[in-house]
Amino acid sequence: MTEELGQIGRAYESKSFNSVGIDIGSTTTQLVFSRLTLGFIEEKHKYDIVEREVTHLSKISLTPFDDTYNINIDALSEILSAAYEEAGYSSDDIDTGAIIITGVATLRHNAERILNLFADQMGKFVCATAGPNYEAILAAHGSGAMELSDYSLKTVMNVDVGGGTTKIAVARKGEILDTASIFVGARHIVLDDDNKVLRIEEPA
Repeated sequence: MTEELGQIGRAYESKSFNSVGIDIGSTTTQLVFSRLTLGFIEEKHKYDIVEREVTHLSKISLTPFDDTYNINIDALSEILSAAYEEAGYSSDDIDTGAIIITGVATLRHNAERILNLFADQMGKFVCATAGPNYEAILAAHGSGAMELSDYSLKTVMNVDVGGGTTKIAVARKGEILDTASIFVGARHIVLDDDNKVLRIEEPA
């Protein structure tokens, strides 16, 4: 899937590079590999992304947790390595990217260590743990709610139900008006094989 981004004017001196986004959430983990084209926009007097082609979208995997309720680093590493192999990339092929840990997964004691570890292993990355407001904004962009509010000139509400939290964003004319987060998600009450409650997650 190739997306030509709406830019004013023509782009000069274009350059392409490979990017990957890694989303490690409370319930699921997924990767998206893209080919980005950067061009100098003469009318704006700056470089900007003028085209984005999604080259591979990984399958959605359950985010692995160990017996101590931390993210299982070895299992997560296998998920990421398998996605790279399926996409036909090595870490040397990736020019830039982002690793984001969201929701309840940010509460794990090893979340920061995971960000640093995989940033070193997988290429040149921007790493972050996303708070609920940032997650709400990301979801509004990813779902198309921002674009819809822009061209329809209407107020649009986007509701993103995750594993740990439900994020809400309200947009109008391509601008975020407000965001909210509710501690309601798919992975709050953890059961064992006998359907007995093992734990209840704390608010993210």
